[in-house]
Amino acid sequence: MIKKISIIGAGYVGSSIAYSLMLIEAAEEIALIDVNLVAVNAEVADIRPGLSAISPSKVYRGSYADAADSDIIIVTAGVSRKPNESRLDLIGKNAAIAREIAQNLKTNDAHGIVVVVSNPVDVITRIFAEELNELSGRVFGTGCILDSARFRSVLADFLNVSEASVQAFVAGEHGAGQVPLWSSVRINGNPVELNEADKQKIAAKVANTGAEIIAGKGRTHYGIAGCVAYIVNEMKEHHQTLLSLTFPVPADKACVSRPCLLTENGVKEIEACLSEAELTLINQAMAKLERLTNG
Repeated sequence: MIKKISIIGAGYVGSSIAYSLMLIEAAEEIALIDVNLVAVNAEVADIRPGLSAISPSKVYRGSYADAADSDIIIVTAGVSRKPNESRLDLIGKNAAIAREIAQNLKTNDAHGIVVVVSNPVDVITRIFAEELNELSGRVFGTGCILDSARFRSVLADFLNVSEASVQAFVAGEHGAGQVPLWSSVRINGNPVELNEADKQKIAAKVANTGAEIIAGKGRTHYGIAGCVAYIVNEMKEHHQTLLSLTFPVPADKACVSRPCLLTENGVKEIEACLSEAELTLINQAMAKLERLTNG
């Protein structure tokens, strides 16, 4: 079991992640950190009693001092997307919040692996990597892991197969510039051929899922919480797992999601076998995010 995980941001996403991590017994300690002390106290009071009988993990209100010796630091703080907003509409406020958090981590000499969830996650991940001077894969973002999960779910429904039998990834921007990697699609290890009309229909469904959820209930939090719990569990179990995450590459000036290897020490870049069309779309997404990150 991991010794300590700190979660910065105790809103719907952060508290859902804490709950999910408790359920899988991810760490001995889970510290919830938030500027709203009343809210974080309430979340701890809500989460802790109900799970104490089934999970040895201890959840409590923490501070940046707790982040100093945390093995993993999960960042969810920031303004959430509202109906009719894109993730990129959040850049101004959330970039400033990210820089403040990064400064607090540096002040407290925190050296844990940083997992960025805050949107727009590609831009915010790059900010953390630069502010913490960390380009070795120990700072990365959830990127398109949830889009990839949605891609697999939509494909499973469309092809009438179990989700467990589907391998598929989404790369590029976690947003409008996402790129379904059709070259990666496998059912029980076998390639799948789909016509262009079906591909467009499936891609549109995947891209619009987040907005549909927000329109229906005002927010998304369970899906990404499950994805973060999966990331943490794979690291805890010392697995090497192929995922689509956003992370800094020294030669690039922006972060985009791409298939990579998740290890207990962060992410490692790999050479993925992508089509020319997929690479072109990923590079276009990177150029767009570079303008936004450095603009």
